[in-house]
Amino acid sequence: MRLKKRNIALFKKSPFNIIFILLIALILCLTGCSGEAKGNEGGISETGRANKEIFNKILPIPNVYTAKLNFTGDLMVHSYQYNESYDSSTGSYEFDHNFEAVKKYFDSANYTVGNLETVLGGDDIGPQDYPCFNTPDSFAEAAQRAGFDLFTTANNHCCDQGTAALIRTLDILDSLNIAHVGTSRSQEERDKIVVKDINGITFAFLSYTYGTNGMPYENEYNVNLLNEQNIVSDIQKAKALNPDFIVVMPHWGTEYQTQPNQNQRDIADIIFNAGADIIIGSHPHVLQPMEIREIQNSDGTTREGFIIYSMGNFISSQTTPPRNASIILNMDFKKVDGQKAEITKVSFVPIWTQFRNGNNVNDFVVRSVYDVLTDPEKETKYRAKDLSRVNDIHYETTSLLLNKNIAPEDIQDEYTFYERQAD
Repeated sequence: MRLKKRNIALFKKSPFNIIFILLIALILCLTGCSGEAKGNEGGISETGRANKEIFNKILPIPNVYTAKLNFTGDLMVHSYQYNESYDSSTGSYEFDHNFEAVKKYFDSANYTVGNLETVLGGDDIGPQDYPCFNTPDSFAEAAQRAGFDLFTTANNHCCDQGTAALIRTLDILDSLNIAHVGTSRSQEERDKIVVKDINGITFAFLSYTYGTNGMPYENEYNVNLLNEQNIVSDIQKAKALNPDFIVVMPHWGTEYQTQPNQNQRDIADIIFNAGADIIIGSHPHVLQPMEIREIQNSDGTTREGFIIYSMGNFISSQTTPPRNASIILNMDFKKVDGQKAEITKVSFVPIWTQFRNGNNVNDFVVRSVYDVLTDPEKETKYRAKDLSRVNDIHYETTSLLLNKNIAPEDIQDEYTFYERQAD
């Protein structure tokens, strides 16, 4: 598994650590830490060194682990994208430019997760559009170079080209070292819970889809269906592995609706009650709200949970509003030795999928809304209609997710949805 950055802090501003630091200072003063002992290593007397070792055994310094994960919405490829990315001189498809403007956000995180809503069925099938997608392997290769670490593959298009293409998709992802959850090649693979240690904090990932658009598959284990039996059984298996967080990614809801339906809400309750901590939804192709939940445990205690009902499209040719707007969701986590891991911050970067550039030429690039609107050369780089749309995306996204209006002059690159207060 590729980890992008490690960040372990030894000291944080808590009453315990402040007292701890003061005690260390007191001991050093009382046990000979002075400039007179220059002949000793570090300027500490033998007595002082011995007392420090005793003190560390009595009250060791706790490790504080931090991790940052980001999530994106649906990755889809339609004919407009195939045609725009095709290089006739080489006979190949090049997709790296799709991600180049937002790669910096993936680089700043430790782990990046998306919904691969297509299959990699191979050249024999060739590129295919809706309703039965098939995408060149080079798209996944570009996503890997951009920084994606894990894809959820359980969605209504996972069987578009049959079971063989479903299996080949997983083979290609394995070859790229991109983890995957939601579809499987065997019962053993389906039953194995995917757990990732990210900077000392462990995450179990589960994924399900409401269906496959009626497309058949050979074995029940090929696709994780979204039903209570599967959810509860898998979460119990995950809990037995004692991860710090259980992340469930359901493919659900009603397309193009910006509010969750009752079925989503009911299933969310089942997922949380079964023991999950985080729910990242997909399928509607538009953004839906997110919430911080206080969840009642069976023993009467409570825990904190997070849900976003739909992440919307990350990249696609669905360029009409509101389907060309989404976010990069950032989640920060913290774990102190001997304590329960916590969500410390949830934030988001509003994004827009560019369809055509300022010269009115097809050019698919996912861009930060902030980068577009604060670019001093934006009038020449983007069409006037696109700048108007990006302004609308800023308003719509912040209104939906923050329930307030942000004036254009107060625009930010990243908005905080939730931040845990320091103890």
